[in-house]
Amino acid sequence: MQRMMKNLKQNAALPLSLLAALTMVGCNETGSSSLGSSEDEHEHAESDHPGRLVIAAGDDGSQLYMYDLEANALLPGTLTLDYDASALYTSPGKRFVLAIQRDNDQVQVIDGGLYLHDDHVDEVIPSFAGTLTGPAPTHFRVHGEQAALFYDGDADNAVMAQMELLTDESLETASSEASQTLTSAHHGVAEPRGDVLLTTFRTADDGLPETVDVYHQHNDHYHKEDTISLTCPELHGAGSNEDYSVFGCDDGILIVHQNGEEFTAEHVDNATLGLAAGERISGFDSHHELSHFIGYAGDRVFVIHPEDGDAEELDWTEGATVSLENHSLDPHAEHLVLLDDAGDLRIFDTTDWSEHAHVEDAIAPGNTHMVVAGEPAHVYLSDSGNQFILVVHLEEGSVEESLPLTFPPAALAWAGLDTDHDEEDHEDEDDGHDH
Repeated sequence: MQRMMKNLKQNAALPLSLLAALTMVGCNETGSSSLGSSEDEHEHAESDHPGRLVIAAGDDGSQLYMYDLEANALLPGTLTLDYDASALYTSPGKRFVLAIQRDNDQVQVIDGGLYLHDDHVDEVIPSFAGTLTGPAPTHFRVHGEQAALFYDGDADNAVMAQMELLTDESLETASSEASQTLTSAHHGVAEPRGDVLLTTFRTADDGLPETVDVYHQHNDHYHKEDTISLTCPELHGAGSNEDYSVFGCDDGILIVHQNGEEFTAEHVDNATLGLAAGERISGFDSHHELSHFIGYAGDRVFVIHPEDGDAEELDWTEGATVSLENHSLDPHAEHLVLLDDAGDLRIFDTTDWSEHAHVEDAIAPGNTHMVVAGEPAHVYLSDSGNQFILVVHLEEGSVEESLPLTFPPAALAWAGLDTDHDEEDHEDEDDGHDH
C-alpha cells in the first residue's frame, strides 16, 4: 500500500566441494584458519553461485564461520581473527569481507573464495588475504567500485586520522590504491568519488568534525585542493550517489554536488526537515544509481531529494509503536528494508516509496544483525537465541527455510559475485557504486 509522506520545502548512502573443504590447514601470518586448502577449486557457470555468509560467533567474536549458500551448509572449521571484530563489511566487488578491529588498530581481510574467471566462476576455500593497519579504523564507505576506509586516529597521543582508498584489486594483497594522513584526529568519514575523496576535518581540539575537504588523487596519495565553503557542525553520517554526496550535521544536512571537477554545496536546516529540537539526521543509506538518499534521525526516516534540496518523511510505522532496529538497501537499490524492534520486516519500493511487503513477526525481537544480498536478493537475519539465520526472499516478501547453525550468530556479511558491476560491464559499458 502507498504510505503517507510528509513533503518538506526547499532550503538555501557437490557446489563447493565439501570433500576439499575437509582438508585442513594451519595458521598464517594474518590469523588462523581451519577451513581447508585454498588450492582446491570448483568451477561454475558465470553468476550462478548464491554466495557465502561470513558469520561472527556471538559467544566468541574472534571466530568466523562460513555458510555456503549453494551447498546449504556450514563449511567445516572456522577462521580465527586476531581480535574480536567491531564490524564486518563487504568489499565493493563483493569478493572480500573486512573484519574491522577498531580497538586494535587493524582490519583483517577475508577472501570469500568466489570470483569470476573468464566465462566461469572459480570457487576456493575462504582464507585470509592479509591485514590493513592504522589508528582506530571505523567508517567504511562504498561507492561504485571503490571504498574509503577512515581511521579516526588518536588525539590523546597526537596520532592523526588517515584514509585509504580500496578496491577489490588492491584487497587481493590487503593493500590500498592510495592513502593519506590528515592533520587532525577525529571520528570522521571519507566519500570516494573517482579521483576525488571528500573527507571530514576538525579544526577544534575535540568533538566531531565540521568541515568537508576535497582531496585529489595523485598516484598512491592525495593532495588537498579545496574546502567546501559551507560548514557542517558535529558532522556524522555520509552517503553518495552519481552526482551528490550528503553529510549529517547537528543543525541539518549538507548536500554537495559534483559537476566534473567543480563542487558546490547547499545546507538544509533541521527546521526545514521538520525535526524538533534535539533531533538530527546522523546516518544514511545510499547507492550510486539511486537519485535519492535515505536519512535516519533516530526512528524517523527521510527520503532526501538532493537535486531539489528538500526531503519527505516516510511513514514507515503506519501508527505502530515500534522503533527502528536495522535498515539496508538491496544490492540494486530497488528496495529499502527496515527491521523494527518488534521483529517485523518492512520492505519498500524505492521507485515510489510504497510498501512492497510486510513480514510480521519475522524474527524474535532482540539484538538482530541483518544483511541484504544476493541475486535474487534475500534478507538474512541472525537469531542468536535460536542458533539459526532467518532467510526472507526480498522480491516475494516470503520467509524461506532457515539456515541451521551450531553456534549463536552475531554480525553478518555476504561474500559472492558482484552481478551489478558484471551487468554494467556487459551492457555496452554505459556507466563508467553506511554507519
